[in-house]
Amino acid sequence: MIKRITLLLNLGAMLLASTVQAQPLPGYQSYNGVTNDVGPDLATVIEYDATKAACDQYQADLDQYLIDNDAVLSQLSDVETSMAVLSEHEQYIVDDFVNTYDEATTLKCGKYLFFYGAFDTTGVPKVMVHWMLRNFEDYYGPGFENYGMIADPNPVATIPASPFNPNIGPKQLPVGIVDSTGDFGSSVPVYAFSCASCHFKEMDDGNFAIGIGNTEYEYGKMISTQGQLPYAFLFQAPNLMGATDEVAQTLLNAYVIPEVQTELSGPVSTARSIPGAIDEWNALDALMNEGSTQEDRSSIEYTLDQQRLNWATWSGVMDFMVQPSQNDNAFTITRILNLAGIVADPNVQKQHGFKNKEGLGWHGGSYDTINFIRSFITLTASDLENPELSDDYNYWVNEYRYMPLVTYLHSLKEPALPVDRTFDVVAANRGEALFDNNCTSCHNGPGGETSRAYDHAELDVENGHLGFMDLYWDGALFGGAGGWETNVTTIRDRFPAGETATYTRGIKGPRFIAMWDNERLLHNGSVRGLDELLTCAPNRISDATQSDIQFSNQGHEFGCYFSAGDKADLKAFIQTFATNRNAGNRYNGQWDGVCSTLSNGKSQILNITFTKGKRMDLLVKHYSDANCQVFDTDRVKNPGHGLSWEMEVGSEFINSRGYLSHNVTYTKPDGTTADDVVAIEGDQLANAEEGDPEPRGLFIRQRTDYPGLNGLWLNDYCTAQNTKELVMMRDGIRVNKTVTYNAPGCTGGVLSMVNDSAWTFEDPKWLNAGVRGETFPMHNMRLKMKNVADGTNWTQFINVTETTLHAMFNNNYAASINGNGQHYTRVYNINTAE
Repeated sequence: MIKRITLLLNLGAMLLASTVQAQPLPGYQSYNGVTNDVGPDLATVIEYDATKAACDQYQADLDQYLIDNDAVLSQLSDVETSMAVLSEHEQYIVDDFVNTYDEATTLKCGKYLFFYGAFDTTGVPKVMVHWMLRNFEDYYGPGFENYGMIADPNPVATIPASPFNPNIGPKQLPVGIVDSTGDFGSSVPVYAFSCASCHFKEMDDGNFAIGIGNTEYEYGKMISTQGQLPYAFLFQAPNLMGATDEVAQTLLNAYVIPEVQTELSGPVSTARSIPGAIDEWNALDALMNEGSTQEDRSSIEYTLDQQRLNWATWSGVMDFMVQPSQNDNAFTITRILNLAGIVADPNVQKQHGFKNKEGLGWHGGSYDTINFIRSFITLTASDLENPELSDDYNYWVNEYRYMPLVTYLHSLKEPALPVDRTFDVVAANRGEALFDNNCTSCHNGPGGETSRAYDHAELDVENGHLGFMDLYWDGALFGGAGGWETNVTTIRDRFPAGETATYTRGIKGPRFIAMWDNERLLHNGSVRGLDELLTCAPNRISDATQSDIQFSNQGHEFGCYFSAGDKADLKAFIQTFATNRNAGNRYNGQWDGVCSTLSNGKSQILNITFTKGKRMDLLVKHYSDANCQVFDTDRVKNPGHGLSWEMEVGSEFINSRGYLSHNVTYTKPDGTTADDVVAIEGDQLANAEEGDPEPRGLFIRQRTDYPGLNGLWLNDYCTAQNTKELVMMRDGIRVNKTVTYNAPGCTGGVLSMVNDSAWTFEDPKWLNAGVRGETFPMHNMRLKMKNVADGTNWTQFINVTETTLHAMFNNNYAASINGNGQHYTRVYNINTAE
């Protein structure tokens, strides 16, 4: 206890010193104790001067370090064998310099890179942006605010007064549109996008918040208008080039879709009447022609169909893989994500069963933040064909240069709930129970994200993402096992062959961040808010702007059959997810101790289960052999329940072995309390006190959770029609589906899933079915079901025998899930029928 008190005093002193050094301003939220990250004043949240100075210092110190350590570094390999592994050279610098550098300076530098880092990426010619801001301000708004962007108040974002019209003064660039060292063509300077262009917004409570996806940003519409604006300006009658009105209209129709012609008619007429606008355009056009070839200019021109796709795109979605950055021959619209709460701790990733480490992006295939940023730099390099010819590209593509951005991104948290409104915490608590019992079979991550990506067919959503990166299957990769490779030359040349095989071609559910502010949902932003999401797909409102371009708002019907009250409770919980979810959620899961052999020749394992950081249960799992390999089926209640403690998770700290730890207090059944320290160390749950030389704990093993009865059970029998039966049980509904495959033997991809019938069921009831034969105790969960279509009744059993969970369809064992005697649901304990 003395050690613990001393430790807490030391931690308190460190926290006080850090706070005094950083001094986040009153009224502003700081994600890390160093920077001001959420607040009402835009300039204060951006912190340009302080963060710029910190980044200059970091890069200067890094330059000196590289000089001083050249002899050592030159002996290390700079070959990257995988996107998931840094090169030997990079790893040494990260370990020896980056991880030991001053944390406050690193965080400030990372924040500067978030707002102003361009990394030699390409973008829009500067002269084009200046012309638009000067002559179309009424239409686009100051800093393109009418298109959802925010004018940057800092002097670095100021463009000069017009040299063509003395009455047009200086203008401000939007936040996130920044200077780039890249060029368009051979000599046309460009502005590039920084992280802040998409992941920064003014929230509904008036606070500017870093890391929140700007779902107000009309990215596709802006790309469409700025690409067609020159033609609308030139060809709109009376025509500037001297052609007849009829010829001008013909030219206009060839380059500009009718919707944009209508939209820009007024703004163009106004701009053409502004003194100097025509002269500025002529100068712009001359510069573009001088600094680029016709091939360059053709590379950023859109076909009419591409223009229509951009124009039809919902707000809050974007695709960096379309021209002028890259063209992967697929138009995908992807909702801009919130960045807070990235699961970077490998132990938490393992605990929640993450497939690809951090699993970033909608596809869930990006290993971690480091490689996500490196991919972004590669995808949007100023010289797409030969990026290595650029000194600035070679500078920024090194991980140690942008590691402060990685550190800063990992510090991002969810903004606090607004103080100007009331949230129903009681309803949220009811909603949490609904969520645990119905939603966590998919949304099982600590932030509500899914641990893996799902096939589009699993969710009944459109599959436009499948064309992303222009992939093709290469059967020679991975020793003949095959994998996906990309036709995008820059990516294929930058990364080892087959690395794109980590691309999942699926959809991963995102973290629930500030959902009270979020009105754009699903992977393509097609659903407006939680109320619409919880409406079954056929009755959802379609916001498609053109009837023949139907970006689907279908899919994800989980929860739409809830009662109005349950929907309201679930919405209240999701809106306040991070606030109401206990901090100890990090420790959800089950940990097994070592196998202990008993004097009777049998064996047992102690199992500890943490639930939502609020409860700890001790179970004993019994085995009939001496090595904990044969589950003891003679015991009806196996594992047997031991003790339970209510648990309160307190302050967190890094222990002497470098692992994140929490102080916890347990309240025992007799009312007494006990204090301890909980940490996940390697793959152990350790309860060692700080300072112990070795952790004492229980080894972690991954589990698969099927909360409630939610889940899918697939019949293993393949019919002559190349179909299988699929039974889905969710939210009080059973749906029978027929699944059709595209290859013989029900292999290959899924062509379709057709709903055959649907059944509602009462609350499930457990029956102790006794013993089958002489050895297998059985427990049955009985479901009394009613057919939705014709009202007929049916009784369904979920059966547990020995170590296997069976779902019996039509009195046949159509599927089984091996639980190894350790299969749990959040409704009932299948093993103990509790």
